[in-house]
Amino acid sequence: MKKIKKLALLLAICMVGTVGLVGCGNDGDSSSKNESSASQTADDNANSADDSAADSKDGDSSASVVGTWTVTALEGTDGTAVSIDDYATANGVEPETLKCTYTFADDGTFSGEMSGVTVSGNYTFEGTDLVMTVGEQQFNYTYDADNDMLKYTDPNTGLSSYCERQQ
Repeated sequence: MKKIKKLALLLAICMVGTVGLVGCGNDGDSSSKNESSASQTADDNANSADDSAADSKDGDSSASVVGTWTVTALEGTDGTAVSIDDYATANGVEPETLKCTYTFADDGTFSGEMSGVTVSGNYTFEGTDLVMTVGEQQFNYTYDADNDMLKYTDPNTGLSSYCERQQ
């Protein structure tokens, strides 16, 4: 029963992420396959986000989220991060069932997909703030320019998702 609850929670997080992008950027490394590496990456990304916020607010208008992004890691309220693959394995599900991808267009629209479920909406991006709107719901993300990542923290659960830009 605990596995079902964990899976349901992860799916809810990814769906919220699908509806509103979660962040992890491509810093040239592959996504982590073990918890300690994922945790270190999340810690580094969190520290870099603070630094890049000041940089982006100071006029870095060249930043863009246009392109395709994939959720690659989750971080619990205790700060422990785990890759999607590791989370799926620990909960007895296929990693492919948890795949979550977003695509941002130049015209301010986006689409997302998780396990065949598609959502779409509009977004605004200014400095480090990405706001995705689906219907009447808004989802606030943080962009880390130094690591080219997106992060979403669910206000209800405190869980964070990280997305990497796809090449």
